[in-house]
Amino acid sequence: MKYLFVICLMLSLGFPGISRCQVLHTENFNVILDSTKTIKGSFIPSFRYRNVKQKFFEVENTADITFRINRQAFTIANKLEYSRFGDEDILSSGFVYLEHRSPVQKVISLESYGLLLWQQIRGLRIKYSLGANARIPIVISAQEGLFAGLGPSYEFERWTYSGTADPALIPADPKPIEVEKIRANTYVNYKRKLNEQFRVDISGYYQPALGDFFSNYRLASSSEITYSFTRNIGLSLLYQNIYDPSPVVPISTLFHDVSVGLNLSF
Repeated sequence: MKYLFVICLMLSLGFPGISRCQVLHTENFNVILDSTKTIKGSFIPSFRYRNVKQKFFEVENTADITFRINRQAFTIANKLEYSRFGDEDILSSGFVYLEHRSPVQKVISLESYGLLLWQQIRGLRIKYSLGANARIPIVISAQEGLFAGLGPSYEFERWTYSGTADPALIPADPKPIEVEKIRANTYVNYKRKLNEQFRVDISGYYQPALGDFFSNYRLASSSEITYSFTRNIGLSLLYQNIYDPSPVVPISTLFHDVSVGLNLSF
């Protein structure tokens, strides 16, 4: 087995600083390559500026690309969401994700990955994570695929109280809280092409702390359906959530994210 390593790079865009969730739904990325392709990806950029009572500025970009060298696959993905109204930052979140996938046996591949993410709307100032998974294809064909993965991961998180809704729950002298954990990362992913226009992508994640599998854990799911207008342009409806029964700071235990976007792929 080859020695694998991943280096996380932080986007330097002048924003405080990353994600959609504490659990990154990595199975949504273009990690399955067509047999005739060596590169595959998608991106959804947007920019908005409004000269109203206060200047309103918003930028958002989601992109991922997977390329293959011999039997090795590499995925690079990032998301950036930033909104500013006058002198106030309304939203700052995003992630940078790098992954290397290598076959180690006929039906098993090894995924090693690095992640940097932040989401100030929930109080997650910064998160670093490194890990590796054994990925097993359970069902795979030209129309569908069912996959499962299991492996350990290390994570470091720094939390603030910016996502706490009730002021009474915020300490008089609030200070950032830092936590480190070794977790198991397990997931199941199902992808299916229903016909020439529609495809679905459904994933479930379970991330318990090692040694504390049933009281310190996170659950997450992701469901996406895409309608393709052409081979490279589609409209996607995406619903994602994360459930953390014991959040580090007093925020909601269940977080939802629903989005509709135009998907440009190649």
